[in-house]
Amino acid sequence: NMVLSYGPCQFPTLGFIVERFWEIQAHEPEEFWTINCSHTSDEGTASFIWIRGHLFDYSSAVVIYEMCVHEPMATVQNVRNQEKLKYPPYPLSTVELQKRASRCCRMSSEHTMKVAEELYQAGFISYPRTETDSFSPNTDLHAIVREQVDHPDWGTYAQRLLNPEERLWRNPSNGGHDDKAHPPIHPTKFSTGENNWSPDHKKVYELVVRHFLACCSQPAVGAETTVEVDIAGEQFNASGRVVLAKNYLDVYRYDSWGGSLLPTYTIGQQFVPTSLTLDSGVTRPPPLLAEADLLSCMDKAGIGTDATMHEHIKKLLDRCYATKDANSRFSPTNLGEALVMGYDEMGYELWKPYLRAMMEADMKSVSVGTKSKAQVLEGCLQQMKACFLDARANKVKLLDAMGTFFASLGQIDLSTRHKIPLKL
Repeated sequence: NMVLSYGPCQFPTLGFIVERFWEIQAHEPEEFWTINCSHTSDEGTASFIWIRGHLFDYSSAVVIYEMCVHEPMATVQNVRNQEKLKYPPYPLSTVELQKRASRCCRMSSEHTMKVAEELYQAGFISYPRTETDSFSPNTDLHAIVREQVDHPDWGTYAQRLLNPEERLWRNPSNGGHDDKAHPPIHPTKFSTGENNWSPDHKKVYELVVRHFLACCSQPAVGAETTVEVDIAGEQFNASGRVVLAKNYLDVYRYDSWGGSLLPTYTIGQQFVPTSLTLDSGVTRPPPLLAEADLLSCMDKAGIGTDATMHEHIKKLLDRCYATKDANSRFSPTNLGEALVMGYDEMGYELWKPYLRAMMEADMKSVSVGTKSKAQVLEGCLQQMKACFLDARANKVKLLDAMGTFFASLGQIDLSTRHKIPLKL
């Protein structure tokens, strides 16, 4: 009694998962070689990276390595010291909430939205379905911060944020998106989490509050040192960073920005490396898409809206087109692969995001008045009808794809394929 369906948002979402899976399957590991160098002094150890990165030709790597071993004296050619800033995040939009909850709280996008809706209904956060990532100049941001000063975990930080002598306050950056309907997600009522909340309610509320406090804060400040050395004509460099002022990182525990402090070097200084090795490695395929990665792909391609993306992902799992592991990474099922392959054989690239992205662009044109609703509606209907008629005429390709994945397992009887209906 399973339903097999095609949806112009659902299918490109599946396409992202399948495409990454096929990319991993097609990957052939290739061995490479790199030269690693380290130097230990009284101040510590510096690890230098070969500017070339790595070479795939073993003979060439060996020749260069032997040159370095024969003349191992390293000469410091340049030392750069510069201030680096790590900026806080933009105000929180729906898509960003889902991505950060997936990464930081290990919560699915669908469950995140359910919890956020409940917090909104209870009056603790603002409306959680918004594309806006910039606050209106009329928003009293200080009042929102003031409500959090009594919290046992981040109240002290909120007090610092309001204290002019701390010089910690910074008006939030403008992310450039405004749906003209709702502000970025922010806390609307104080809570210590003692409201019979589940652990997930506490996690989402904490994420919203910490994110808001962070985006009203100064960036973290660090001092970064880069040392460039020459060994037998080959260039190596090492970088180190020390955080001088954590600022927003004091409250936003989801971000980190560290590094090791380098020993002191001066231009013209020479030293013999403590270790100089030729090491091998192999290229690796990209990882399976995590939920945050999938949301980013959908957002970039214009697939779904901030309010529906999580529903499309859940639909793939409910339809058994894909599975999600304990690390929130997606793999297609045999059924998911077969559907993508079948629709790909039919043409139109119905598993790619282009068709839906074009529809979304047309609807945006209607909203700004450059196209009429009737014009866009007629165009979409005609285009989808043409796709449907072609798909129905070529449904044997879909059944052949099913056979590729299931016939050998005895899971599908291809003799009855003419009786199977095709529904879009």
